[in-house]
Amino acid sequence: MQLTYKRNALAGQSERGIPKSLVYRVILVQMAVTAIMALGLLVVDRIMAMSALLGGLICLLPNAWLVRKTFAFAGAQSAQRIVNSFYQGEAGKFLLTFCGFALVFAWVRPLHPLILMSAFVVVQAVNWFAPVILNSRVS
Repeated sequence: MQLTYKRNALAGQSERGIPKSLVYRVILVQMAVTAIMALGLLVVDRIMAMSALLGGLICLLPNAWLVRKTFAFAGAQSAQRIVNSFYQGEAGKFLLTFCGFALVFAWVRPLHPLILMSAFVVVQAVNWFAPVILNSRVS
């Protein structure tokens, strides 16, 4: 069993058998959704576009942090480090999201709060469709 974990780690897979490249694909889709929303709103209004970009980034950057922390270790011998890394990743994601909103609401003027929150929710919704994005490989 340990040999399987080592082989998966060498092949760029997580211990759950999900290739890292597929998980990072979700982050790339979040980047694309953020860019499409911001560019689409740029035609309408520059402030709306910036609000959408910031909302997408407030969701995207903490998710990227979580993915990086979660997949830092692989293998049965690293089980405790994997669990610790996951908890650190979740805590960091929460803190980065909170700080992102706090900084934007404190410093960015003018701002469209509804567009900011809507963009955040839309980019977060990419996670809900992750099994489709991952080609239904998550079991």
